[in-house]
Amino acid sequence: MKRLPLKLLISTLFISTTFPAFAELGGSSNGIGQQAQATPATRTILVKMDDINYSQKTIDVKPGETVRFVLKNEGALMHEFNIGQAASQLEHQRKMAVLFKDGTLTPTGMAERIVWHERYGMGDSNPPGYPEVIKAKHDDPNAVLVEPGTTKEFVWTFPKAGSLSFACTLPGHYQAGMVGEFALR
Repeated sequence: MKRLPLKLLISTLFISTTFPAFAELGGSSNGIGQQAQATPATRTILVKMDDINYSQKTIDVKPGETVRFVLKNEGALMHEFNIGQAASQLEHQRKMAVLFKDGTLTPTGMAERIVWHERYGMGDSNPPGYPEVIKAKHDDPNAVLVEPGTTKEFVWTFPKAGSLSFACTLPGHYQAGMVGEFALR
């Protein structure tokens, strides 16, 4: 009985500290625009990725425009297409480094983890100690991961004004020059 208040306190602290962080990631309130549905897209832009390069260094967009990006990874490494400002991309690089360090992400994709569960009682039909495979997730609203040899679509509505870039925030990629600018005009 006494454990419930402690669990409630921990849950409340977790929710109160994580929701503001999620609010900063996407949406027009932070000035970077927002992820959108494909139907209002005014045009499609093909962005090719290879070893440590994007096919464009500058992409012209109109203020408020909705663009569908077709992201084709022709390289041997996984890459990211992350839309943001320099400060948020630096912070995202730190988060991605942690995901690489703990094995959630690999140079070529997202890892799977095996979590072992214990049998909980009479109604649990699973044997004692059964595994569950959990695939890692990357669900930032302003970014998409593209594994080697794959193509993904990403639709974005740009803000009316501001300075934005696109970057691969995987460890070492940004520093090697895998970054470009959006020219809002």
